[in-house]
Amino acid sequence: MESDPAHHWSLTELAAELHLAPGYLVRLFKSSTGLPPMAYLSRHRVELAADRLLHTDQLISRIGEAVGWPDQNYFARRFKSHYGLSATTYRARFTRA
Repeated sequence: MESDPAHHWSLTELAAELHLAPGYLVRLFKSSTGLPPMAYLSRHRVELAADRLLHTDQLISRIGEAVGWPDQNYFARRFKSHYGLSATTYRARFTRA
């Protein structure tokens, strides 16, 4: 998941690749990381987006696509939910001049 965050991952696909039942995968993954697989992926995507906001000049919409959220409105909601700031505000506030 981390190597290809833009892929449209599903729990069923992950479990099949690992030859595990989906419920068992969730239990294993959560015991190891503290989060279920899809929540972990969401956190990874938003943290990757935040890093790209600060270290690239990519358009915000392109960053959303690159991390797996091509719908700009959905990306904006997820980002603001995690950081409490819009992606634009986050970039303006934390980018070094």
